[in-house]
Amino acid sequence: MDFELDEMRQQMAKLKNKLDNQMIVNDRFIRRSIKNSVSTINKRYLVISLIALAMIPYGYWAFVKLNGLSIWLWLATCVMMLAVVGFCFFNGRDLRDSKLVEGNLQETMRKVAKAKKRDNNWLYIGIPMALCWGAWAIWEMAQKTGIESDYLVPCCIVGLVAGALIGLRVHFRTQQHYRDIIEQIEDAEETE
Repeated sequence: MDFELDEMRQQMAKLKNKLDNQMIVNDRFIRRSIKNSVSTINKRYLVISLIALAMIPYGYWAFVKLNGLSIWLWLATCVMMLAVVGFCFFNGRDLRDSKLVEGNLQETMRKVAKAKKRDNNWLYIGIPMALCWGAWAIWEMAQKTGIESDYLVPCCIVGLVAGALIGLRVHFRTQQHYRDIIEQIEDAEETE
């Protein structure tokens, strides 16, 4: 009887060790996956910031030099682009923390949820700002070329729709990465 009991204890200890090892591997896998998603979001913010910064000198050339539009439109473009860069920097600051994934997953989830909410709330600022800027740019172009221009309205509509679709696609992909991170942490918490 004692022999069977010892054998059962040994088997239970082996099973416990296997389970502990499995949890360690699972934790590493989850943290690596979270780190990859965070890295993707950070890269996306970097690319958006670089494009926005490149728009400042390009906007001057395209609006003022090439098309003769007002310097005020270009300055408004500069302010918008700097606002985009500022948002990307501000919202990504917690995500750039090298210890974000190494620490407590609850704290990581809290920071990611805050960044996700800020990213989503940016639409309430970005869309009206882009619409006002677009209306101003169309008005200036219409003043310069004449509203009866056959190509102005269709070109503006195509440009605005394309820009909106690209922007929304980037936004929804970023939101999906945020959701993936939060779901992975919630799943990890459930298995513990």
